[in-house]
Amino acid sequence: MKTYNVGDKIKAEKFGKTVEGIVIDWRSKYGGSVQYTVKLDTPVSYSWRPAEKVYTILVNCSEVMVEESV
Repeated sequence: MKTYNVGDKIKAEKFGKTVEGIVIDWRSKYGGSVQYTVKLDTPVSYSWRPAEKVYTILVNCSEVMVEESV
């Protein structure tokens, strides 16, 4: 598992949508996993609040899409 720092750009799968943004904070969770607070490049809407745009989202390390460099 790669750890990202504040200022790193990440892409993740959250509730069926691909989101991308900058890590503005992170924390260690119980059990050793990491959760990131991400400021999104493009705001998203979810079905439970369709009229409300989400600009910042919490992303677990397991939801981050790892891009392999060749």
